[in-house]
Amino acid sequence: MTVDDAVVRWLALVGGGLVLGAAVVLFDRFPVGTLCFLVAAAVVPALVLAPTVTNPAWVWPFVAASVFGFRAGRRLDDTSPVLSSLAAVVLAGLPVSVLVDSSARGGFGLLFGLYDWFVLVLILLVVVLVPWMVGRYRRQRAELAAAGWERAALLERQQRLEVDRARLRERARIARDMHDSLGHEWGLIALRAAALEVTADLPERQRAAAGELRAGVAEATERLREIIGMLRPDGELAPDERVDIAGLVERAAGAGMDIGWEPPEPPVGSVPVAVERAAHRVVQEGLTNATRHAPGAPVTVRVEHGTGSTTVKVTNGAASEQPGDTAGGGYGLVGLAERVRLLGGTLAAGPRDGGFALVATLPHDARPADLPADLNGSGDSESTRERARTRGEARRRLTSAIRVPALAGTVVAVLAMALYALVGANNTLDPALFERIPLGATRAEVEAQVPPFQILGDPERMLPAPPEDAECRQYWSSEQSDDQLFFRLCFVADRLVVKEVVPRSAISTGSE
Repeated sequence: MTVDDAVVRWLALVGGGLVLGAAVVLFDRFPVGTLCFLVAAAVVPALVLAPTVTNPAWVWPFVAASVFGFRAGRRLDDTSPVLSSLAAVVLAGLPVSVLVDSSARGGFGLLFGLYDWFVLVLILLVVVLVPWMVGRYRRQRAELAAAGWERAALLERQQRLEVDRARLRERARIARDMHDSLGHEWGLIALRAAALEVTADLPERQRAAAGELRAGVAEATERLREIIGMLRPDGELAPDERVDIAGLVERAAGAGMDIGWEPPEPPVGSVPVAVERAAHRVVQEGLTNATRHAPGAPVTVRVEHGTGSTTVKVTNGAASEQPGDTAGGGYGLVGLAERVRLLGGTLAAGPRDGGFALVATLPHDARPADLPADLNGSGDSESTRERARTRGEARRRLTSAIRVPALAGTVVAVLAMALYALVGANNTLDPALFERIPLGATRAEVEAQVPPFQILGDPERMLPAPPEDAECRQYWSSEQSDDQLFFRLCFVADRLVVKEVVPRSAISTGSE
């Protein structure tokens, strides 16, 4: 290494360190400008200092541009400034490439410079834009995933509110059931108190006490009626709850529903009124769902009274008709599950044998059960679906960002291959013609005999140095062999001073 070479190396090392340091400091404030500066630092040496872009003078600018391209993708959300700025820098390199190669290679330098620029664009697409798109994808995926989870949480909160409303409505209905049953019992008590109040056999004191009892029961009944009225949802009329399941089935069958029904065996002992009402509601909900979601399907209703519990089963087959509009509602099963839970029972609802089954077990004396996880309306199904949607959105946005660079890369690649094919079809020299070209011939005389184009690339860097101030041209041999791969012609002062045959071994040795 000469002193001059050592100085150049040290200057390049110091300059590169300063450029990288400035990029690190300025990137946070000027990310687009910093990235464009590094791309320019890679473009200019590749087009000016090196013979071709496939043999760049410095590699570190490409590495730095790749790293900061990834950082820009992670940091920036808008793609327009990055793509437009990089396009401006790369387009500015086109005239530079053409002028540099034209000054070194003459007329053919125009095509050579254009080919160099095409290759440089493809290299930058891989080195800079691919890391940028990777960084952008990671940013979008993180942002959209966070937004998706936030939206999913909002949907879950809304769903929970709807479920809570359904539970409250069901509890209001249960409270009204209590009013009906307690009101009946309290009415009997008031009736008996009234009878005692007018009985002549009792002393005045007992009759006055009976009157007070009657008035207290009447006041309590009225107070219960007011409370139930406040619990009733707005606009909802007082329900006419029934416990006659057979009558319910008969009315549904009379409406045209295909129902299989067998009256249950009499229960052993008494069945609480709350259990009878809940069983009635299970059958009612099952028939309603079958009518709405499986019209024309056969329905089977079974009620079995055990020693300590009552089991109600409502099953239907597959729909034989097209279901109508099923919009609206959607919380009947939630309210029913709340009623069953408050009785200490269990409710199972889901597909079965191509249809649907609703099975409730109602104990006659049990405490309220804990709320099942699969009926509480929260779950993670909505979150899972929302996360899938956000992933799809991230992929769509990344595809949109890739579209422009991919299209530009495709166009440049096609043009580069077309140019290479055009030049390759017109840069072969016949060995016999090469032998007839005399040393000392003028450039014009030689150009009149050789092909119009030369070899694209830079095989000259692997050959011995030509004479000083010489301008050399290379042509493929039309009859290639190990001893005769291509020809080199060198001119000094427009006179041919070197003509040599380059064997394949020269390229192999130079590439090692």
